[in-house]
Amino acid sequence: MISVVVPSLGGDLSATLGSLNSGTLMPNEIIVCLPNKTHTVYNLTKYTNVKIIYSSKYGQVYQRICGFKNAKHDLVLQLDDDVVVSPNCLKLLVHAISSTKEKTSVSPCLYNISDGNPLHQSIKKSLIMRVYYWIINGVKGYQPGKVSLAGTNFGVNPCNIKEDFFSVDWQPGGCVLHNKANIILDSYYPYEGKAYSEDLIHSLLLRQSGVSLFVVLGATCLVVLNQRLYGIQEIILDFRARLYFLNMANLSVFRMIIYYVIFIVRSLVLRKLEFA
Repeated sequence: MISVVVPSLGGDLSATLGSLNSGTLMPNEIIVCLPNKTHTVYNLTKYTNVKIIYSSKYGQVYQRICGFKNAKHDLVLQLDDDVVVSPNCLKLLVHAISSTKEKTSVSPCLYNISDGNPLHQSIKKSLIMRVYYWIINGVKGYQPGKVSLAGTNFGVNPCNIKEDFFSVDWQPGGCVLHNKANIILDSYYPYEGKAYSEDLIHSLLLRQSGVSLFVVLGATCLVVLNQRLYGIQEIILDFRARLYFLNMANLSVFRMIIYYVIFIVRSLVLRKLEFA
């Protein structure tokens, strides 16, 4: 028995809801958590397993937790409202989480919805990138699925992984299947507005509570590739949240500052090239 929790601002969720309800394993309930009744979801009459609840407060993390608290079933999938799950995704995630006796959360591999390529980059072996990996993560360098010493995250590209069931330090928050007993129900994100680095904070809290995190290579989702940060305000908010995570995880502030210097310089160069 499976519950799905989708925090949302409403609108047209047909791609996400349709993919959930057309797969080889349908969820028993889909909880869409909206901030309040001024937000609505279009064309819900076609879905018999969708339930709308209201959190009375804005914020993806807060809305998700409200959904978790209302979930009825032992397995709970957290899902963003712009994620399209593949037909076998939920079935493979359920099989994976059911095959271990450990406290476990599992997530799929993510692919870019616009071109079908893996969302996370493969390792780059140029000298410049080897130096970059050393700057942010020391002698360990590039490590798929891990969090660097600078508090940045390496994604999982299936081209680099041989295991079907791959242990990671963090999971993208867009699609994660949990055992209900392991879910974190405290509002752990300390800031208002967009939840930068929320998936890193959530993953750390899960691991600190004894939950093992895995990526299931055969399970896939299509997601929208977010553009990198360019605005000063966005960079400041991202820095603030990552510093909060960094202190939680006892990582290197010095390496994180170097990462942001590189990031800002690169962003300025790219912006200049765009307008050249």
